[in-house]
Amino acid sequence: MNRLVAVLLASLLGFSPVDHQGAPQLTLWQSDLQIRSLTVSEERGNLRARVLVVVESGEAIGARVEILLPVGVGIVMLGPGCRAGPDVTGISDLRARVECSLGNLPAGANRELLIVTTLPPGRVARGFAAVAMSETPDPKPANNFAERVLPQRD
Repeated sequence: MNRLVAVLLASLLGFSPVDHQGAPQLTLWQSDLQIRSLTVSEERGNLRARVLVVVESGEAIGARVEILLPVGVGIVMLGPGCRAGPDVTGISDLRARVECSLGNLPAGANRELLIVTTLPPGRVARGFAAVAMSETPDPKPANNFAERVLPQRD
């Protein structure tokens, strides 16, 4: 009975309790979710941010990406699965981030996200940042973040 409880508990925690020869073994379930690229461009008076998210290994359960926006921009277009983040200031037109839900992604999967905003006012930095995360432990969290800033125009 104790072995059955251990097997059930291990499987709930993402461990595999036996190897292919039946010997006891615990293997941690992980997924390397990463921001492969973040590109920012100015097109037709708007800023366009493209984020490429890749699952290098393992299955990323409940994968999501948060994209931090330049100060003072308005959202023109969001890709599928993306929505404006909460307006913590109480001003519904002022948003600081976009939240994109990607669902469960198998190893080797990739998703491209597109966000289009207005230009920020004056000399405000024209930069975006993106962070990817999931419910699955990530063995390489350093590649889950990217930041890009367009040079200021004269």
